Amino acid sequence: MSDKEQDKDVVLQLLRNVKDPVLKKDIVSLGFVKDLQVNGKQVNLKLLLTSPGCPHKDEIISDIVTNLEGYSVMVEITYNVLSGALVRKEGTSKVKNIIAIGSGKGGVGKSTVSILLAYALKRLGAKVGIIDLDFYGATIPSMLGSSFVQNVNEAGLILPPIHEGIKIISLAYFIPQNASVIWRGPMLTKAVHDFMEKVDWGELDYLIADLPPGTGDVPITLGQDRLVNAAVLISTPQPAAVNVALKLVDTFKKLNVPVLGGIENMSYFICPNSKEKVELFGSKYFREKLAEIGLPFLGALPFVPQLRELEDVGVKEENISYIIDDIIPVAKELTCKLSALNSQISERPFFLNIPKKK
Repeated sequence: MSDKEQDKDVVLQLLRNVKDPVLKKDIVSLGFVKDLQVNGKQVNLKLLLTSPGCPHKDEIISDIVTNLEGYSVMVEITYNVLSGALVRKEGTSKVKNIIAIGSGKGGVGKSTVSILLAYALKRLGAKVGIIDLDFYGATIPSMLGSSFVQNVNEAGLILPPIHEGIKIISLAYFIPQNASVIWRGPMLTKAVHDFMEKVDWGELDYLIADLPPGTGDVPITLGQDRLVNAAVLISTPQPAAVNVALKLVDTFKKLNVPVLGGIENMSYFICPNSKEKVELFGSKYFREKLAEIGLPFLGALPFVPQLRELEDVGVKEENISYIIDDIIPVAKELTCKLSALNSQISERPFFLNIPKKK
């Protein structure tokens, strides 16, 4: 073994002392250390993380520098999002993760949170799409001001419109604005599969699935057919909303869909005059109920009247930059927990707990 190889081996051994705080394994065994170069006391390496904007990035880098005391260290950050356990067919064959954004309760802002999460993930460097599965009340295109000219690829798959770098599909693109959708369960199930399989989503790190309220056919289809690999619960703070919102957790538990945690929407309001933080619908109840059932509280989002006004005419990223800032920490925490979940896929059996009809 040459001196250079010996020096590299010494550095690798030191790096084995650095552990990912979530995955609980060392960064060498996890394959996070790439392109390691050691020239005397100069160490250059790429740190390949599993989620964009990893909230523990600085902690890991600090541990690297500490363990390589005496060396001059240069670390380049890159990432490769881990894939979830999904049934991938045609359109979603290159999608790494599909995250359901849902609630047992209507009116808590699932679509707004879906849009903000998509923008936040995009800002962190991820490839993102939104699939609007609220067929009875499809609103994503109107909230974004997104239009659609239907095109298909060579395989006959629909090419989704791209709004400011985010791919979108919604039933609102295909029906008149005021037309109602009168579908029973089988039609909803087919529509879910069509939006997953007959749309060319291409390569995406995260596909955000905006769900309808409740615990009906759409979330059941997603869980039974293994079309999503995780879910996030949305609620406003008041007990009347939280107690209904939590019903979706029970649904996903029976379907064996992991719930990453809860996001409290319209949690507070900042008075434009006094700058006082006003909790319009109370506080703490949602996070307390999540703690009771062992789910993490991912973060709170403010009530922003200007966002409602923008959604009426079409949201543009440049107009909501300050609002996206509020959800960036939530997006980081969410992707971190999803990476931890995906790293355990081989250890987590998949089963369904849905009683069969006799």
